[in-house]
Amino acid sequence: MITEQLQTIAEEKGLFYPVDFGSSGSSQIGGNIATNAGGIKVIRYGMTRNWVLGLTVVTGSGEVLHINNGMMKNATGYALQHLFIGSEGTLGVITEAHMKLERQPQNLQVLVLGVPDFDTVMPVMREFRAQIDLTAFEFFDANAMQKVVDCGHVSAPFVTKAPFYVLLEFESPHEETLNQAMQVFEVCMEKGWVVDGVLSQSLEQLKNLWRLREDITESLSDYTTNKNDISVLISHVPAFINDIEQFFAQHYASFETCWFGHIGDGNLHLNVVKPHDMPIPEFYELCQHINPKIFELVAKYGGSISAEHGVGLTKKPYLTYSRSHAEVEYMRGIKQLFDPNGIMNPGKIFDMA
Repeated sequence: MITEQLQTIAEEKGLFYPVDFGSSGSSQIGGNIATNAGGIKVIRYGMTRNWVLGLTVVTGSGEVLHINNGMMKNATGYALQHLFIGSEGTLGVITEAHMKLERQPQNLQVLVLGVPDFDTVMPVMREFRAQIDLTAFEFFDANAMQKVVDCGHVSAPFVTKAPFYVLLEFESPHEETLNQAMQVFEVCMEKGWVVDGVLSQSLEQLKNLWRLREDITESLSDYTTNKNDISVLISHVPAFINDIEQFFAQHYASFETCWFGHIGDGNLHLNVVKPHDMPIPEFYELCQHINPKIFELVAKYGGSISAEHGVGLTKKPYLTYSRSHAEVEYMRGIKQLFDPNGIMNPGKIFDMA
């Protein structure tokens, strides 16, 4: 089932499936479960894992497991469904899932704010979260937004230029909530944390403001890039980004970096754009030296080399930056138990030998 189909079915029933991302029109629920997909509303609703109540799985040894039967509470031993969520198809094939749904959000509003530097992003988030129950808090830098604007589908949110932007989404079922949000906005302006901002005034404008964030990946497809999907604790994000920017300034000043991500949960997407005059093979060869340096900084802050896209083959050589030797050995043991013949997505995440 396509993710968007489940969202539509839920909406027709007056309900809501909140796991959402740019590929919801093509990604499938089974794949979402196998990678524990996150997306743009994790700050409020969490990852796919939070919405799976039960699974039917065919293991690598041919056994059919009916796990948890859709129950909310079940304290009878290990929660086996959570082993398969995020396993990238290495333990078994997910054939059926019980998914939890939510009430529909009421009167969503979107604010896009320009901020003068990254150090002000976190204070802005804290100020709003202290007063408003946010459904999303996304960020992107000026380079990423300009790529979207250059495609010609949407325009910049306001005339004032800013090096970084944040997008906040929240429910506003009562006028009081909207007034509260405007008061927080004014406080952030007074403190110099925000240089300008715009609030959606219609459903169409809300969708266009979201496109500033959601169209970034598509807009970057016209360029040769090296992508990294990484995460650190929210409290470490400013220092981590500063370390990355210093690294590029010192060693790869000609490379353009485009940052965007789900800053509300510490998930960052770092896109390094190939210089126009650099041959593609040379760029990719340099990236083979850059990636370990990035992952060293991820490890310095106790983060993850793959926040939501999985390990697969590409990140397999770097798994030890986020997982200890003991953890990998336990994962190998689990793999051996459920897939003794090694036929389930072989070679992904780690090697068995």
